[in-house]
Amino acid sequence: MREPTPPPGPPPTRSRVALLTGGLLLVVAGVALVAWILVSAAGLVGGDDDPTMAAPGTTVAPGEAAGTVDYRLEPADGDPVTVRLEVAADPASRARGLMEREQVPPGTGMVFLYPADVAQAFWMKNTLVPLSIAFVAADGRVVSVAEMTPCKADPCPSYAPAGPYRYAVELAAGSFGAAGVGPGARVVPVDPAALPEPA
Repeated sequence: MREPTPPPGPPPTRSRVALLTGGLLLVVAGVALVAWILVSAAGLVGGDDDPTMAAPGTTVAPGEAAGTVDYRLEPADGDPVTVRLEVAADPASRARGLMEREQVPPGTGMVFLYPADVAQAFWMKNTLVPLSIAFVAADGRVVSVAEMTPCKADPCPSYAPAGPYRYAVELAAGSFGAAGVGPGARVVPVDPAALPEPA
C-alpha cells in the first residue's frame, strides 16, 4: 500500500520572500565588490593616482574634480607632449583648483573648463607649489602663459590673461616653457567627448 502524499506546505509569506530576495541582493553586491577590488588591485581601473571621469549623469560633489582627461600640448615647433589633467568644470571646483596640494607631479595638473569665454584672472591664495598656467581659446589656441608663485596671505597677486579664453590649464612651474608652448601654440583634449559639460 502506498503512503499518502503529505499535503503541500503553506505558501511562502511575503516576509520570507523579502528576506530571500534581500539575501540574494547582498550576495550579488558582495560578489561585485570582490570583483571590483580584484580589478582595482590589478590596476585595470583608476585609483587615487589615476581617477577616471565621472560617468554621464553621475553627480560630482561641488568642489571635487570631475575625474581626469588627457590633453596634448602642441608647440609650434617640436613634438607634442601629453599630460593628464584633473577636470574642474563647476564654480566650486574651479575656485578650489590646486589649493593645498603639496606637489603637482610632472605631466599632471588641472584644466579649468568654462561654459563661455571669460577674461578673469587667476591667483595663488593657499596654493603651496609654483605653477604654470596657459589661458586657452575655444579652438585650442594658447592666448597667453604665466608663471605663478605660491601665496599664503592677502594681498595675493593676480595673473590676468592677454585676452578672453575658454579654458585654462595649470601644470607644474616651467612645464609650458619646457614643452615649447607659448601664445599661438595649441593645448587640446585628446578626446573631447570625454569632457563634462562645464557649469
